[in-house]
Amino acid sequence: MSHKIALISDLHSNVEALDAVLKDVQSQAADEIYCLGDLIGYGPNPREMIKHAFDWKWSLRGNHEDALLFLALDFNPEAAQAIDWTRNQLNDSHSPREENHRMWNFLGDLQDVREDGEIIYLHASPRNRTKEYVRPHDVQDREKMEEIFSMIKRICFCGHTHEPGVFTEDMKFYPPRAFANKVKLSDGRKYYVNIGSVGQPRDRDMRACYVIWDQESMIVEFRRVEYDYRKTMDKIFAIKQIPRRFGERLEVGR
Repeated sequence: MSHKIALISDLHSNVEALDAVLKDVQSQAADEIYCLGDLIGYGPNPREMIKHAFDWKWSLRGNHEDALLFLALDFNPEAAQAIDWTRNQLNDSHSPREENHRMWNFLGDLQDVREDGEIIYLHASPRNRTKEYVRPHDVQDREKMEEIFSMIKRICFCGHTHEPGVFTEDMKFYPPRAFANKVKLSDGRKYYVNIGSVGQPRDRDMRACYVIWDQESMIVEFRRVEYDYRKTMDKIFAIKQIPRRFGERLEVGR
């Protein structure tokens, strides 16, 4: 019997996108949900994200959780501004104090990696689990990719760049359209799979992106889900502490 996992990442406080994805996950009869980080940042609904995450098998820490819990030193001023606003939302004095505590404790307990046999799940890269960007053009950087693949036993699932696709050991990158959104991971080869972003896609497709991972058949399916991005945009535009750009980019998927 197949065991299907829904892999989601980079939700970025976009509850409209998440609700649409969770509805789609239900239609796929996934057994569990794993989140690879960045529940928060950029968007208008951080509390709702974390409440949803309470129900999933597990979530990992992304660079936006790092920034919230520690320091946003490597963030641009706009992203840091959104983190400051998010911190205020999670300390909201009008919400029950126990709820605030539960959210902070949940975030504080997030791990930065999960391993299941030869499969590793993390937010960014095996070299720097929450922060390193590995972009499609990095296949031209042999030294970088060889070191990353040397740290992967078989399959590594990640998010972070918001650019879905599959990196192979022979220095190739395949966007989902290259294999009609569904690919079987062959035995004896290593793969580094970016599952894309639910809440802020950046591959010029504004639909939310996530993956259904069938552990039995070794098939990875990239799924795109339409959602009411205009509603999210309007919410962002109404919050003066969140830069407008984070709303505008939802319309163009970049």
